Amino acid sequence: MLNNSVASALKPVIVLGLVLILTALNTSCALRMFEPPPEPTILKNKQLPSKVAILPFVNHTATPEAGVLVRRMFYNFFSSLNYRDLEPFEVDQNLKVNDLYAEVTAGRKVSPRQLGQILGVDAVIYGDVTSLGKIFALVYSDNQAGLKARMVSCRTGQTIWSLEHTIHLEEGEVPLSPIGLATAVFKTALSHTQASHTKAASELCMEMVATIPNPRGVSDPPPRIQALVHNGAGRLLVPGEYLKVALVGEKKQIASWSLPPLIKNLPLTEKEPGVYIGAYRIKKRDRLAHGQLLGFLNGKSGGGSQWMDTLGPIKIGNPTVLPSVISKNRVLSKKKSPYLVRDALVVKKGARLTMQPGTVIWFRSLGMIIKGELQILGTEDNPVRLSSMGRSTWKGIFLDRSKRENKMVFCAVSDAEFGFRASKSKVAIENSQFQDNVWGVVMEESSAKISGSLIRTSKKSGIAARKANIVVQDSVITENNSGGFLLESSRATIEKNNIVNNGGWEMKVLGKKSRVNAAQNWWGEGDPIKNDIIGLVAVKPRLDKPIEVNIIE
Repeated sequence: MLNNSVASALKPVIVLGLVLILTALNTSCALRMFEPPPEPTILKNKQLPSKVAILPFVNHTATPEAGVLVRRMFYNFFSSLNYRDLEPFEVDQNLKVNDLYAEVTAGRKVSPRQLGQILGVDAVIYGDVTSLGKIFALVYSDNQAGLKARMVSCRTGQTIWSLEHTIHLEEGEVPLSPIGLATAVFKTALSHTQASHTKAASELCMEMVATIPNPRGVSDPPPRIQALVHNGAGRLLVPGEYLKVALVGEKKQIASWSLPPLIKNLPLTEKEPGVYIGAYRIKKRDRLAHGQLLGFLNGKSGGGSQWMDTLGPIKIGNPTVLPSVISKNRVLSKKKSPYLVRDALVVKKGARLTMQPGTVIWFRSLGMIIKGELQILGTEDNPVRLSSMGRSTWKGIFLDRSKRENKMVFCAVSDAEFGFRASKSKVAIENSQFQDNVWGVVMEESSAKISGSLIRTSKKSGIAARKANIVVQDSVITENNSGGFLLESSRATIEKNNIVNNGGWEMKVLGKKSRVNAAQNWWGEGDPIKNDIIGLVAVKPRLDKPIEVNIIE
């Protein structure tokens, strides 16, 4: 239960946050009240299905997590309707067992009848995410989200409901969505980009789900949840600290939350009408590398709703402190994670640092200097994660004159000055993610092969190279503020990538000695040569649609 001191401390913060958000929403409401609501196509005079599965959404955007995020938000709002629904992880598991997951996520045709038999449902919802994120124009930026969705009967194949809808949020606008409570109530450590995507997805799905015909329930309809927020996103919670949770929904209900496998069904207290709050004090032995929070709101008659957290994974534990110097081979593991680097970590020449799947390292302010060898060996299910312990940036990974074959596989690096920087070294980077860094990947007089990776939302350039030799394939370089690629006196082969929606340029090439082949890439809908490429670059032929890249959640 929530003790009185914590409840008293949280109450004024909650109230203040609600006041701030509601004040801002009045302006947004005034602007939006003149916009017509979205109009769906609905099959008339037909009995509505009982049990529905929301399939993985097909991602048609340059934002790799768009399909996952929009589907999760759609499910959260849909779960308050009077349908019985399968949780997304159950749907995905059944599709994978039957070798249909890749078919569905790629948008290939799978019959509704077959899906109904496999999933045990009466209808399925298909979704195509058409946009998510900031679209740069000449004099402004527009954050938008778009989805084309339809509910199809598994028995007849008829479309019961369909709607294609896009919402636009001007830069700085507070959306008409309770997810805006997150930053005001608990000042969560979401990046600006993450917050913008979450707000846009929330607004879009709330408006679309409101148009779905709602069958009459056998019992009272389940209470609606509007938002679930917490203070654990993007940080490490250590013993003695509190994980604070707030759920916003219908008043006078029974609210609770879980964080499997650590916390199960902990009650939330209604401190203001419809605002339920709670807290959990981290214990000495608590350890969780990557947890997802769930919120529940149950009516007194028994019906209930569930909300899957979209703010970000929660990390808990007393860290294992690493020494400042590693002079002999050392292996880091998931079991002893999270690790903490208090100052700089130097791997000396002749030593090898290996990070096994699931390793998590947090840095206070400085970074990691590798003079020996680096082997980061994450997997799709258990990636390696490196990030700042607080809200400030850390220095990042620096490969300094390493003569070894360095490798980085399934690794997520965020909040660093340099996501990865190499000088006179060699590295292979596979299926990794560099997000919210000042610089993404920087290569100086080095060679690198980058494949299947995501480099996004850097304050400077996504990938920069000087007197380097690089190969970049099957990757996504997007939403980097200064530009996508900055190549100076370098040789580069760049093919089968999505290079789109970067700030100043998609690719900038300097120096007479540069040789850049950038054929077979997707540059978005326009002609990149006219507006987005500076310098001599061979870009033809071009891809006519984006490639698919898996992301690290």
